Amino acid sequence: MKVKSQLAKFAGACAVLATGLALPASAADTGLYFNADAGANWAQDPYVEIGGLSGDVELDVGFRFSAGVGYNLNKSWGFEFDTGWVFNDIKDAGDSSLSHVPFIVNAVYRFPLGAKFESYIGAGAGGTYSVLTVDDVGVDDDDGDVVFAWQAIAGVRYLLSETMSVGVGYKYLGTSESEYDIQGVSVKIDTVHNHTFGAVFNWKF
Repeated sequence: MKVKSQLAKFAGACAVLATGLALPASAADTGLYFNADAGANWAQDPYVEIGGLSGDVELDVGFRFSAGVGYNLNKSWGFEFDTGWVFNDIKDAGDSSLSHVPFIVNAVYRFPLGAKFESYIGAGAGGTYSVLTVDDVGVDDDDGDVVFAWQAIAGVRYLLSETMSVGVGYKYLGTSESEYDIQGVSVKIDTVHNHTFGAVFNWKF
């Protein structure tokens, strides 16, 4: 009986110790984090209606800068808020441009690729404040519109430490139809599809 009692105490102590050792690793997989990324942005030519005229408008290669905060629920899943600035010049239209300030909530799934790399994918939805600037041939005006937006993300990061990582990533941002008033003329821009490839940085608090 004494032997069984001692074994039971030993097993209980091992269980408590194992639980205590597991806590730091689990804690490291949860908590707040900060994201930042920047890169080149390719926007597919959107369909535009100006008064009685319509057609595709070509956009030059632009850029996107993003920043956001998130929370890791566990080792694999997290949620984050993403914002920033997406900018593209309108080709052959002086200093005209189309830009977006997104405000998106993403769900993110992460999975390891060996000891030092991790990959991630995610998707989200929210909105964007889109701004059309027209500065060409005697027209100098701009207007903004808040519209629905959706996003998909993917990338690979190299783990510099337990809290910091860097890597490369891809972001797709879609925006629904937007409408602007440029010097009294209505301008409608159909869905804009943005594709960004760039560098990413992640820091866990």
